Amino acid sequence: MPTALIMQIRPVTNASVQPNLARATHAAILKLIQAAKPDLAQQIHDEIGVKPLTVSNVLGLQPQANHALVKTSDDYGLRVTLLTPVLEDLAQSWQPEQLDVLDLDGTAWRVEAILRQDHEHPWVGQRSYSDLLAPSMAQDSIARRWTLQFHSPVTFRQRGLNQPMPTPDLVFGSLLDKWNAVAPLTFPEEVKRFASECMATSYFDLRSQREPTKNQALQIGAVGTCTYTATSRDRYWCSCIDTLARFAFWSGVGAGTTRGLGRARLVER
Repeated sequence: MPTALIMQIRPVTNASVQPNLARATHAAILKLIQAAKPDLAQQIHDEIGVKPLTVSNVLGLQPQANHALVKTSDDYGLRVTLLTPVLEDLAQSWQPEQLDVLDLDGTAWRVEAILRQDHEHPWVGQRSYSDLLAPSMAQDSIARRWTLQFHSPVTFRQRGLNQPMPTPDLVFGSLLDKWNAVAPLTFPEEVKRFASECMATSYFDLRSQREPTKNQALQIGAVGTCTYTATSRDRYWCSCIDTLARFAFWSGVGAGTTRGLGRARLVER
């Protein structure tokens, strides 16, 4: 049951921090996993390719040039999604009063609450994989148009380079790879061909955004909305695309989702 939660966090002291703490938040979440399941944490760390979780940058940071000021009087968040049963079960045991302070690049943060239910925050919630499939398979008339909103920069690794344009083949190819890596029912690889040959970008409102990465290098991604339209009315393939578009809320899209990139959601019609 894919799970999205938000930890409400607060710095222990006022501090000046890096404008992007996503690598530190990823390390902090791996440390929580390691405390319960060392082998699993090592496996996630060493895995090449699709990871079974996403971790955001600290939500609420206000970058100023090459730093951000954080205050004990302000509220911040950390979004984590878990895509496999073992991680979902482990996260259920996380309770604020039992967690140590999080060390984010040398600054201590206290976990004050963990939001898990849909009504608590628009970016949290749980759905089973069958729940994600059901609307697509049960509708009398299947959707042929989907709008995704990219809230953090989305980018893709292609031929050794970063490609920041969220074209249909890259977006739904990424979602297919993640779905097939974690879902109990897989979709055929031909979904990628359908996205490439039978889908078009019909509207977009995007802008590029630079994101600091390791050693202060900058990575370019796209934020905003993009609408994709199927030129074919094939019910099965459109159902696959519809399910993957819903899945984006938990899986993220593209590269770097464990360090804050590619946070996305389907804009409901």
